[in-house]
Amino acid sequence: MIHTKITSAAEAFLENQPNLILATIREDGRPQLSPVWFVWRDGSFFISTMTTTAKWRNLLRDPRCSGIVDDPNGEYIYVTAVAELSVEENPLSITEEIVHKYKTDEEYGPYMESIHGSGERGIIRLTPDGIVTRELD
Repeated sequence: MIHTKITSAAEAFLENQPNLILATIREDGRPQLSPVWFVWRDGSFFISTMTTTAKWRNLLRDPRCSGIVDDPNGEYIYVTAVAELSVEENPLSITEEIVHKYKTDEEYGPYMESIHGSGERGIIRLTPDGIVTRELD
């Protein structure tokens, strides 16, 4: 079913799913798919990435994108959006929030140390302008 807002069932689903598959548009028009870590808050997906990645360059050139979060039971949320890009300043608060979702307390510190010196981090914010859900209505 097509929605314009995320339902409470969909919100709960997003809290427990690990990856969003982000589709961006390559320069030659072909799609590029990237599995990404995310957090959902304030009606948007937040994704942290290096500003040297292909997905970042694709979105700088053309911010139109789509994404899907699914699970093996057949539930999914598909969204379309126009990405908003920003460079994250220290402290890396959005990146820290995302990493806390995916790493244990023991893994968190070493993982954050490994990415702190690796270059400029960009934040991709996807506020859905179209939403399709399956089994989450």
